[in-house]
Amino acid sequence: MEKDKRTKLPKLLVTLTAAVAISSAGWSGPFTGKASAGAAGIFVSPKVYFTVEDVSLAKGTGKSSLHFTLLLHNEGSGTVDLNAFAVSVNAPDGSRYTPKLSGTSSARVWPDSTGRYIYTAEVSSQASLDTLKLSLNSWASDGISKGAGIGSLPLAADAAPAPDKPVRVQLNEADASLPEDAVLTIRAKDSIRWNRDSGQELYTHLTVVNQGSAALKWNDNVLLSVQDAKGRTYTAAVVGGADTLLEPQEPAVLTVKTSAAGSASPGTALKLVLGAKNSGGAFTIGTVPVPVETTAVGVGDTIPYVYGDGLELTYRSAVVNAKTDGTTVQTVVEFRNTAKEYVRLPDLSAVYQFGSRATVDGVIDAKPSSAFLAPGESASYRYTASLPAGVSKDAIELLLLAKESPAETAAESGGGSTGSAAASGTPGTSDSGAKASASSAGTAAGGAASSAAKATALADSSSAAAASSGSGKTTSAGSTGYVPAAALSLAKAESGKGGDYAAARPYTLGEKLPLPNGALEAGLGVSLVEFHKHENEEYGYQTAVAKYKFTNTSGKTLDLPQLGMELTTPDGLVYAGTRQSSAAASILPGTSAVVSYSYMIPPSDKTETLAMTVTDANKMSLGSYKVAYQAEAEIGPVSFYPFEVAFNDSTVGWTYSTKTDAQYTYKLTLDMTITRKEQVIVDSNFSKMEIELLDPDNRSLASQTVPFLGTGRLVSGKQTFFFNDVKSEQFSSGAHFNIYEVIETPNGPVRRLIKTIQG
Repeated sequence: MEKDKRTKLPKLLVTLTAAVAISSAGWSGPFTGKASAGAAGIFVSPKVYFTVEDVSLAKGTGKSSLHFTLLLHNEGSGTVDLNAFAVSVNAPDGSRYTPKLSGTSSARVWPDSTGRYIYTAEVSSQASLDTLKLSLNSWASDGISKGAGIGSLPLAADAAPAPDKPVRVQLNEADASLPEDAVLTIRAKDSIRWNRDSGQELYTHLTVVNQGSAALKWNDNVLLSVQDAKGRTYTAAVVGGADTLLEPQEPAVLTVKTSAAGSASPGTALKLVLGAKNSGGAFTIGTVPVPVETTAVGVGDTIPYVYGDGLELTYRSAVVNAKTDGTTVQTVVEFRNTAKEYVRLPDLSAVYQFGSRATVDGVIDAKPSSAFLAPGESASYRYTASLPAGVSKDAIELLLLAKESPAETAAESGGGSTGSAAASGTPGTSDSGAKASASSAGTAAGGAASSAAKATALADSSSAAAASSGSGKTTSAGSTGYVPAAALSLAKAESGKGGDYAAARPYTLGEKLPLPNGALEAGLGVSLVEFHKHENEEYGYQTAVAKYKFTNTSGKTLDLPQLGMELTTPDGLVYAGTRQSSAAASILPGTSAVVSYSYMIPPSDKTETLAMTVTDANKMSLGSYKVAYQAEAEIGPVSFYPFEVAFNDSTVGWTYSTKTDAQYTYKLTLDMTITRKEQVIVDSNFSKMEIELLDPDNRSLASQTVPFLGTGRLVSGKQTFFFNDVKSEQFSSGAHFNIYEVIETPNGPVRRLIKTIQG
């Protein structure tokens, strides 16, 4: 027995007279009698009825815009045709409005199916949803809606807005050049507050679905603002997704920035107002409820990444170390590709925020080296920062910031333009001769553009990889070009513990690491041969550089293993090692190869002894060992392992050019003894020596980088280095030279200060 679905509808007694019966060929003959429907619906027969949803009334100047979706439910055995019915909206004063059907969809509804039809009507500006009713009539034989009245339905019952209910927006009300079916449904997904120097900003992610038949983009003629419960209005603009091609029926995300609204009290109701202008003035075309602030993601939670097609974000861990001189925080997030094709990883920055206007940049000390994720693959980002002492972890949030496209950055600075579309029609008039119509025709406009975009994304993977593996320094919180993608709470973060440090075994530099049997191929060993730390004042963080020697004592060539080398502080903070940009893929029998790893460390971390944890390709620990930074040699040779450099003498001079542009040339002559301590294999991109000329205020004037291998390499004896084109205003007798060891990493070059020579 077929279940009567009428009982699922809200109870509202509607008495009506049905005018038609259903057959497999359509409607034939009258259906006489009355059907009592205990539901908010209009019943044509016991198994065919209409309901309404997504009702909204946008107030305007001189007119208002009514939107609703009509659902035709067919639970019978024959087909039903929408064209057999006349739809109208009636007001208490006798005004009758004929709504227009938007979009292209099939008028015929098959058995056990539901047809959805989007309508728009221009009504009087004095009209109210509390009094408007939807009326349904059957068509008479002369094509005029004079047939039997089937029933009516109050529209107010389905008009109450809710944060989880999409709001329909007719874009051609803001831009008359757009087709009638240029309709979007919009719902506020979440809101994120961002503390800025100028005040708090609110970023709202909108889930937008194009209900029309053709692909389109967000229209700048739509004017945006945000209002609170007290009627105060805040400036708003689309700053993310404005250039996205909105495919029919495909959800997309737009990000709206609202200045100052982030300062609203928690719980204060906000609404996004979408408006337009015409010759009669401004009017509203839709309002979307907006959450003041969405609860931040907690440790262990997994959510869909708001801007990622198929990306899933998991909040892996967080550590907060409270000390007398400051609070150090560290957060690890993981992205997983749940799609069936490659997905581009986001270009992320990050800030930690606490209080009402306090924000600190998060330093990335681990990030993926690839720009794409294969299906099922995961990649992690690790962020570290130093906060003031006494900050409660309950007050700390990490904001993940996504890179905007150039078009979206322009949208933020320029805002939307003003539309001039004038709506046609006269409110309150009757158009009873207009017959509802629908078509089964459809279009897939924009599909080719979408495919082309994906092809471009794959072709541009090299540039994306470069972006993903940049300098390792995040963009300043005060800069433009980034929008919040997710907020992560540190309320459930762990307090700093020893972790791997407590379990680490003692280790002496240069010794073979006692890894478990089977961890490496037979005949292969690894040892830490050099470990230094230097503060990069220019970038605001410290850099540790560790060099590992792999030795092959077997009789065959072995592959160089892809080991992970992490450092852990006594407080439990973990720093991931970034492998040098290029290294040998294999090791010949009876030889050794050196590979360097670099580590980004907050300036507040003064730890001298750490735990070095070795992990395999699956990130499984192979052992932890206590290691200490090497002190820089104040006298004697300096190690650039496997090279050792003795600076015997130095001479500094300069010459003056009398050309039109007066310029100086500095000259540095170094007398060096260079010794190769061990015959190990190193790549040509391994350690280099950089000589930098600085003025008395430590501003860089010029620099040279010289390799230990290959063309132009350093050799024992005297070598002279020239620094040309120093302008006269830059010349100073207090200039000096800094000598560094430089190593290339996927996060850019890292430097270790070796020696300073006064000019």
